[in-house]
Amino acid sequence: MEKKTAKQYLEDAKSVAEGLKVQLHLGRAEAEDAFEEQKDNLQDWAIKMSVRVDEAKNLSKEQTERLKIALDELRLQAALGKATSKDLLKEQQHELKIRMEQLRSDIDLVYATSKENSNELLEEFSLKLHDYQVKFDIFKLQLQLAKMDGELEWEKRKKEASIKLQAFQKDLENRSEEASDKWDSFSTEMNQAWKHIRKAFD
Repeated sequence: MEKKTAKQYLEDAKSVAEGLKVQLHLGRAEAEDAFEEQKDNLQDWAIKMSVRVDEAKNLSKEQTERLKIALDELRLQAALGKATSKDLLKEQQHELKIRMEQLRSDIDLVYATSKENSNELLEEFSLKLHDYQVKFDIFKLQLQLAKMDGELEWEKRKKEASIKLQAFQKDLENRSEEASDKWDSFSTEMNQAWKHIRKAFD
């Protein structure tokens, strides 16, 4: 598979940031539908990443197994049918969050012990996982706060998140102008930027 450049990732990240802005303004019913759609996307991504991990020549058998187990658990959770009650929806959100955090922990562990030439795959993997984590963090807030007793809190958090997203988009534009085709330390910086965005939804 052709390696992704920093410029290509920046273009993808700009598109994700635009999508997050749209997602912030969804009503509860629209958010529930979008949540199901993202579960499908997450399931597809987990399957594709499992294949890429299998094909990675620079990971040990143990590292490959660790990542594949975490991906499979995430895929199974994302494959669950539509939640038919608020309690089930809350439970699904909670379980997805746990599975994504476990996968992130496993990626970090494998990254710390992997050969240098496998880092690019793991960094790309990590960055995409941030995309999904932010989307599901927004859904969690939308679907828990978009009720009568939470409307004011949701509006406040939405405003804060919008400001952070605008700053993130401006940062992406600046990076686009400076970016070379090299990956270098770019992914580390972008991981930090995504963590900053996620804090808006903690």
